[in-house]
Amino acid sequence: MTSEIKQRITQLNNGEVPNGYEKTEFGIFPCDWVKDKTFGDLFDFYGGLGKSRDELGDEGHAYLHYGDLHRGAFNVVSHEQYERLPKYDVALKGTETYLMEDGDVAFLDASEDLEGTSCAVLIDNPDNEPFIAGLHIIYGKSKDESLEKWYKQYITSSESVRKQFQRLAAGFKVYGVNRDTLPRIQVAYPKSTEEQSIIAEILMKWDEAIELQEQYIQTLLSMKITYVDKFFCAPGEEKTKFDLLYKTAGEGGTPDTKKQAYYDSEDVPFVKIEHLAEKYITKIDSYISNLGLQKSGAWLVPENCLIFSNGATIGEASINKIPVATKQGILGIVPSDVIDVEYFYYLVKSKYFLSKVKKITTKGTMCTAYLKDINRLSLFIHEKEDQIKIAKILSSIDCLIEDEKRKVDLLKKQRKALQQYLLNGIVRVEV
Repeated sequence: MTSEIKQRITQLNNGEVPNGYEKTEFGIFPCDWVKDKTFGDLFDFYGGLGKSRDELGDEGHAYLHYGDLHRGAFNVVSHEQYERLPKYDVALKGTETYLMEDGDVAFLDASEDLEGTSCAVLIDNPDNEPFIAGLHIIYGKSKDESLEKWYKQYITSSESVRKQFQRLAAGFKVYGVNRDTLPRIQVAYPKSTEEQSIIAEILMKWDEAIELQEQYIQTLLSMKITYVDKFFCAPGEEKTKFDLLYKTAGEGGTPDTKKQAYYDSEDVPFVKIEHLAEKYITKIDSYISNLGLQKSGAWLVPENCLIFSNGATIGEASINKIPVATKQGILGIVPSDVIDVEYFYYLVKSKYFLSKVKKITTKGTMCTAYLKDINRLSLFIHEKEDQIKIAKILSSIDCLIEDEKRKVDLLKKQRKALQQYLLNGIVRVEV
C-alpha cells in the first residue's frame, strides 16, 4: 500500500475529504466518478415467477430460486452452473417478463438477516437461453451501457450501497426490499467502463483464488472421509465391547454418585453441543461464571478425554484440552488404556460406528442413544500401535485442512479490503 493511499485512508477515517474527492450524502468518492445516479436510473426492474421447491424438478428451464441466491454460493450465474440449479418445466410464449438475459442482475426481495438484503448476482447468459427469475427474485435490466457487464456483479458490494439496502429493508423477522425501494438506492461508479472492467477483473481474480482454495479443501475433506471409511470398516473380528474402551463415562443430567465426579467449581465451563464443532476444546470463557451449577448433576470430564453428543447430533465429538462439565445430550468419556484418545475421536465420527449407533437410537421428538445401549456394541478396534499410526495420519490431514482454511480466511480478508478500496475509489486503477 502506497503512502498516498495510507494518507487517503487516514483522512477518511478522520472525517476529512482528500484532494480529488467529493463528499455526497451516501459517501466520499473521486470527483470524476458518476455520483448522481440511482438504481432506478440504471435499471428497469421485473419480478420473478413464484414457485415452491416442490414444483421444481430436473426437467425444463433453469430456475433461480431465492434459496440458491441467499446462500451466496456465487457472484455470477453462468451456463456452467445451470446443472446445479433446479428446473421448471413450462411452455414459453415469448411474452414472459420473468426471463433473465445476459447482463441482468438478480436481487433478493426477502432475507432473514439484514446483510442478506443486498445479495445480488450477475446473469451470464450470452446466448440468452430461457432462464427463469424465481420466487422472491427481482431482477434489473440495464437501461443503457453505463455499467460494464462484469462490474455489475459487484454493484451491491460496496459499503455505501449495502448500508442503503439495510436502511431501506423493511420487516421484523424477515427483511425485504421491493420494486419501489430498489430504484432509490444511490450508487457511485467510474465513468470509464474500461476502469470498471479493470476493477471487476481484479476482484474476479480474488474470487477465483478463493473458489479454487475452497475446492481444494473439499478435496482434502473427501480424502479424509475415504481414509476414515478405509480404516474403520471392521476388517477383523468385532470382539471389543464399547464399555471396555473407557475407565469412566458420564452423561449430563444423569448423576451416579458412586461412579462419577461432579461439577463443584465455578472455574469449569459447561460444554454444549455447538462446542463440539471443533476437534479440540481449549477454552470456553463465556461459560465460566457463577451460575450455581454445583447441584446440576453434570459430570466433570478431565482434560484429554473424549466428549461426544448422544442426542440428535450424534457423531459430533471433541477432545477436551481443559476440564469441562457435561450438559444433557453429551457423553464424557475417560478412555481406558486399550484405546488412543485421538483414534477414539475418529472412531465415534466414522460411518462404521454411527451406523451401529443408529440402530439403537430412540426415535421421537428427542433422538437419543443411551450409554447403557452403546456399552453393548461390539466393535473392531485396531491394536494400540496401529491406532496411534491411524490417528497420526488423520490428524495430519486435519492440520492440513485447517492450514488451508486459514489461507481462505486470509484471501477473504484481502478481497474484502480490495473491494472496499476499489469500489469507493480509495484505490484507483490505471486505465
